[in-house]
Amino acid sequence: MKYLFAFIGFGEAAYNITKGLRGEGLDSITAYDMMQDDPVRGKLIRERADEVGISLAPTLEDAYRNADFVLSMNSPAVCVSVANGILPNLVSGQVYVDLNSSSPTDMTEIDKLPRQEGVLFCDVGVLGMVPAGKHRTKMYASGDGAEAFCNAYGQYNTVIKKLDAPAGGASACKMFKSVFSKGLPQLLIESYVPAAAYGVLDYIIDLTKNTFKDRNIEEFADKTLYRTLVHAERRAVEAEAAAKTVESMGYDASISHATAKKLKQLAACNYKDRIGPNEEPDLRAVVDLLLKDTKMEKEDAANA
Repeated sequence: MKYLFAFIGFGEAAYNITKGLRGEGLDSITAYDMMQDDPVRGKLIRERADEVGISLAPTLEDAYRNADFVLSMNSPAVCVSVANGILPNLVSGQVYVDLNSSSPTDMTEIDKLPRQEGVLFCDVGVLGMVPAGKHRTKMYASGDGAEAFCNAYGQYNTVIKKLDAPAGGASACKMFKSVFSKGLPQLLIESYVPAAAYGVLDYIIDLTKNTFKDRNIEEFADKTLYRTLVHAERRAVEAEAAAKTVESMGYDASISHATAKKLKQLAACNYKDRIGPNEEPDLRAVVDLLLKDTKMEKEDAANA
């Protein structure tokens, strides 16, 4: 079955996804970009549209009016306002799809916007570099429109997974993965740059390079998270010492300072006595414990 895909916003990501879909034989694609008639930025937008062989709709309304799937690829800063200008005007059978790198709360807000019965919404978390992966960039989808979008988009040699989650779930996966994937390189910078300045970079690389050689990240977390709770007080002191060392050399130590602060917070929860020396809870048990404590802290704050 052929579907009409309408891209709202035709920047780099939309261009690359469209290019991939066209290569798979999808010829029913249109797009609209509010800058397409701009004398400077519009030139690149029009050139890209011509390159991939799609037409640019003259107006926003023309773009989404007959589309089966309306794909928003603008900016997280405007995703809610763009959705608010489109969703109420769609009719039953149309699916609004947001692929912006937005927060889960934005997706929940969009999901609550007024819309006609039968109009669906799909929140998509794009988990990779679109210029490299194009239409095959890994994606997660959630919301009441996820099944319809996955069935349609999945016809074109794509990599998309429907989550058993309401709108916001897919964006949550992207955001929380970013905490890890964007945080780890900063940690490496804070470790490796001062090490290089001190003349011991090769030794530090040697000490860290096999961290995940014989175990994946889940196995690593299973063995180390509970020890972080139990030994938080001692490790806080060590993190503070590391921060002072890095700063004494004239380098930024914000990661180490944040680590020390977090470890102090964990030490104050007295997990050392609560867990005990003979228990070794796994990753999920530790996360569950932290979730319960956070919930209690929120309740205590609300009742104060």
